Amino acid sequence: MRMVQYYAGLALMTAAALLATLASGALVPGTIAHLSIGLLGAMLAVAAHTLCIVFMIVTGRVLREAMQARPLGDAFLARLNEFFGRKTAYPVAVLAAASIVAVGVLGYAHRGFGLDPLVHIGLGVAAILFNLWALQVEYTALRENQVLIDDAARALDDLDREAAARGEAPPVEDEPLDPARIRRGALVFAVSVWMPYLYWALVEWRGQFSRVSLHPWIELSAAGLLVALLAIRAERRAGDPADGGSGESAIGGEAPARR
Repeated sequence: MRMVQYYAGLALMTAAALLATLASGALVPGTIAHLSIGLLGAMLAVAAHTLCIVFMIVTGRVLREAMQARPLGDAFLARLNEFFGRKTAYPVAVLAAASIVAVGVLGYAHRGFGLDPLVHIGLGVAAILFNLWALQVEYTALRENQVLIDDAARALDDLDREAAARGEAPPVEDEPLDPARIRRGALVFAVSVWMPYLYWALVEWRGQFSRVSLHPWIELSAAGLLVALLAIRAERRAGDPADGGSGESAIGGEAPARR
């Protein structure tokens, strides 16, 4: 499946959950049903916006490396600069995710801080409408991004066929995994998995941590820390040519030479 199809499926589920949240807030406000539907909608919305950002970052890097590896022409470069120069999807995705999380927290603000429930209602309606609009903006940006990816792939295939006909096809090199990048990602994961736990303990139970289970957050965090430790070990082995032979990383690839 193409990235646009993945996003479209998630965006449709998000839109349905946000509309259900709006309906439950109007019909059964302040109930467990509204809380559960709203939490599901917020999670799906954040996931959809995050997926859009990840797709844009990854494809941007792929296109940049394609331009560095092959001369794709000034016309394609101009299209690429024009597309990424707009950057409409990035701020929209970030603001949409932040707005839906903020509204979810404000749902209990009237109990914890005495805030008027009308504040949550008004901002909730505005945030849902903004998120529905943001999903359309992100989908349009991803479709344009997919067109650039397809055009770049066709151009690279044409260049490879021409090079192969001349007997000059470049060798394919596998890029080794970067232990430092794996370490950073694992540490971010190990910390991030505690966010739902903190939300339930601080917002739902207002600081009563004993009412919230540590599972499965502690297991997920431990798994992230384990991966980070393995990546750190691989970094050390890669940085010491005398360890492990030839200074190769345990994850893959040659270590940088020491000066």
